[in-house]
Amino acid sequence: MDTIDPRETEFKGYRLVPVYGRVPEELRAEIITMWRIANVLPPDEARRRVDEVVIAVRNPAGELAGVNTAFVQQVPGGSGNWYFYRTFVREADRGVSGLPSACLRAAIAVLRDHPHPAAPLGIVAVVENPRLSNPGSVRRMERLGLHRVGRDRDDRDVWCLRFDGAVPVAPPGLLRPA
Repeated sequence: MDTIDPRETEFKGYRLVPVYGRVPEELRAEIITMWRIANVLPPDEARRRVDEVVIAVRNPAGELAGVNTAFVQQVPGGSGNWYFYRTFVREADRGVSGLPSACLRAAIAVLRDHPHPAAPLGIVAVVENPRLSNPGSVRRMERLGLHRVGRDRDDRDVWCLRFDGAVPVAPPGLLRPA
């Protein structure tokens, strides 16, 4: 992580470092260890998912504080390929207001310009934390350019952002039946 990516940003003393498609070995081990300590992923899934890391987040002390990941998937119903987005911030760093939004903003900048062979249309974020459905969180998502398109079969908010700037419609097959 010695090389500075021109898209690297800073937020409240946290460094947001783009690593999509090129996660160094040392960082891979650090990410897997962070997930193991937090008990969020089984070892095999952690090793697989580390290839999906978009942004590595370092706190002011230089410790790995979190990551966001994205994987490309065809949306059920055939409306095209999308990046499916996730964020993990370790518990010690979760109280930093706005950090998840800064991570999402940084990931959008990286993924929008990434020459992926599947040509994803944009980003889908399924919000698993019900506390992030409050009015303030909704306003933050909207300011980032995302649109709430409905709720999935598990009753979680589904947000989309199209890279071409069009307002996304609910991808068929992703949302619960009306």
